[in-house]
Amino acid sequence: MILPVVGSLFIGLIFGYLGQKSRICFIGGFRDFLLVRDKMLLQGLIAFFATSWITIQFFSLLSIIFKDFSFLNLKIVSYPGLFESLKSRFGIITFAGGIFLGLLSTLAGGCPLRQHVLAGQGRTDSMTYLGGFYTGIVLYIFILEKLIGRWI
Repeated sequence: MILPVVGSLFIGLIFGYLGQKSRICFIGGFRDFLLVRDKMLLQGLIAFFATSWITIQFFSLLSIIFKDFSFLNLKIVSYPGLFESLKSRFGIITFAGGIFLGLLSTLAGGCPLRQHVLAGQGRTDSMTYLGGFYTGIVLYIFILEKLIGRWI
């Protein structure tokens, strides 16, 4: 019972350390490159996508070699495409939320990952951002989702 907590804490510490040292910021990479042609944050973004692509190819190769993942207790899930997901119950709301998150994170100076790292370093503006971020999540889950769910 304590193993998931310890494992989550350990993985969180690793990701936090890597997030701080790499200065990765998804939105900031695009913003800085488009505005001032600075490639510093964009390098972390490119490294993330390259690593993701290699990981997906690795698991695809494993799925060809091992037809059944039952020994790993995994199951393969097929996700819907973009247009199928937009037609789902909360598709448009999710799309609009992503646009607003991207826009507001750009105005705030970085994505939520970067804001967490900066808050851990003691930046009060990032702590304010995260306070609003989590307040918005709570309001959506407890109020807006129920209201929107009745209309859709």
